[in-house]
Amino acid sequence: MKRFLVAAALLVTSAMAMAETCHVDMVARNGRSIDKFSSYDYNFEAACRQALRQCTREQDRRSYDRVVARATCSVTSRRPVPPPHQRKEFCSFNLVNTQNGRVVNTFTAQANNEHQACRKADDKCFDARYTKQNPWKFSCEKVRGGSRPPRPNPTVTRFCTVDRITNGTISGRVVQTYTSSATARTAYEAESRACQKATSDCAMDARYSHRRDTCMRRY
Repeated sequence: MKRFLVAAALLVTSAMAMAETCHVDMVARNGRSIDKFSSYDYNFEAACRQALRQCTREQDRRSYDRVVARATCSVTSRRPVPPPHQRKEFCSFNLVNTQNGRVVNTFTAQANNEHQACRKADDKCFDARYTKQNPWKFSCEKVRGGSRPPRPNPTVTRFCTVDRITNGTISGRVVQTYTSSATARTAYEAESRACQKATSDCAMDARYSHRRDTCMRRY
């Protein structure tokens, strides 16, 4: 029994060491930090999503405080830079219009091995596909070739939060909050993709709520 507990403790410690941590600050409009939130997961984006949810939930809980309600939740930590000797594998997927064969967009990811990189790139393409009005008219196809990306790897990550509000009015009650992240070559492109994903998730739930729900971005 003692050996089992020691092994379990070592396993948990090893998993925590492999996880990535994200820190989020709740910042008032005057730049003052009101509160701090941290979360960890097996990748940086997932950890940030959890930390951002903690921040937005705290804003909802303290909505009576105008300073808190008007504050922003900002990621303060950044993904650590890997050692120069650590080789990264790249993988790319094209989002293709199956009706005319045109490549709409290309999604590239990197990881310690090709399988993980391709899974990440495929996930990005899959998410983008289902933001389209007719997702079944598009497909995700792996880009053949070497491990080098066909274009500069995206380096800017942005987050976007959208509230689902009842009765279709600004004064309605917030029933759910959606936070998404996206990575691109520019901040504008990354923020647009993140907001598109969050709005799409919100709209999908709103259609099945049987209420006059509306989706509104949180600034």
